[in-house]
Amino acid sequence: MLTALTGLRAVAAIGVVISHSGVPASLPEPLAKIAGWGHIGVPMFFMLSGVVLAYNYAHLDGWQGRRTVRFYLARIARVMPLYWVVVGYCVAIRWIEGRDNPGWALLQNLLAVQTWSGDLKVAMGYYNSPGWSIGVELFFYLLFPFLIPLVAGLARRFGWRGPVLLILVMTLIIFTLWAAFNLTGHTSMRADNPASAHRWLYRNPLCHLPMFVCGMAGAFLIPYTRHWSTGRHHAIQAFVFAYVFGLAAFHPSGSGWSSAAYGLYFAVPFALAMISLASGHGWLARFLSTTPMVRLGLASYALYITHRWILFGMPTSDVIRTGHGWVPYGALLVTLAVLLLIAEGAHQYIEEPGRRWLIRITSRWTREPSVTVPGPVPVPALTKTS
Repeated sequence: MLTALTGLRAVAAIGVVISHSGVPASLPEPLAKIAGWGHIGVPMFFMLSGVVLAYNYAHLDGWQGRRTVRFYLARIARVMPLYWVVVGYCVAIRWIEGRDNPGWALLQNLLAVQTWSGDLKVAMGYYNSPGWSIGVELFFYLLFPFLIPLVAGLARRFGWRGPVLLILVMTLIIFTLWAAFNLTGHTSMRADNPASAHRWLYRNPLCHLPMFVCGMAGAFLIPYTRHWSTGRHHAIQAFVFAYVFGLAAFHPSGSGWSSAAYGLYFAVPFALAMISLASGHGWLARFLSTTPMVRLGLASYALYITHRWILFGMPTSDVIRTGHGWVPYGALLVTLAVLLLIAEGAHQYIEEPGRRWLIRITSRWTREPSVTVPGPVPVPALTKTS
């Protein structure tokens, strides 16, 4: 299950990469606008996290001692080893180039709390800029064991209506936040302004929490898709595909409309798409479930977290934006190929070994104590260790 959602992670990561690499100047304007909106892959990641965690950890129920600690350690082991390696790489590059490593900013980046800072340089400038979203994910992980029993209880009590209502309420919250920032002029502020919509709506964990909760609610709707016809899945996936790419290509101009892309435009469509894709039925689900897309999806986190600083050092970056004819398109393909190869290597040789190592060295903290099983007659105690 959820195989297509693994492939969807690849689409989200590649969208972010292309938005950072840039596209050839000769690309038709609608396609260039789609590429420029690659940042919508970030809220997609947040909702995907909600779906996957709720699907796999629906049994969590608040603080459950070692079980909750195991959840936290598994999440840290999943994202932090490669994250720390990339931060170390950035520190080394800054030192080699003779730039300083501000101690307070470095500490915040090492702890992955930089996204809470009002200073844009601390959050995205000094070190690995995509790393801000890892702080958002860690915030979600922290809250998840206490949110999941509420969402699960809603689904048990009201059936499919409970999660649907929750998604609509979360969308209303997202709309209210966007309207408040837009009406007060905060959406037109520069990103480095601590009061800007970029600081709050785009990279503040609290403002992204509704997207994560939408994903959690969507996980409880997946079983209902078993009764949907294949034609319905085809139609849903075609509609969401056309909506997302059509909106990206022809969206209205203006800072207010652009800031709506931080989540408002996509809360309901992404939720609808993900519960359909999770079924494995439909034309898009079949494509995303192919071996190449799943393989790319498995390395998508490595691609996302490593690409930014590698792009800075690649000679093809300027060629993509300023080249003529087919040259910039070739440069873009070469850039993507190199980034994907590096990401696959980082996934295989850093991310996965780091995860296993961290789980192994922390396993003694979460090992359940031996349980003595009494018998009807005096016999040696039986113990079971999970």
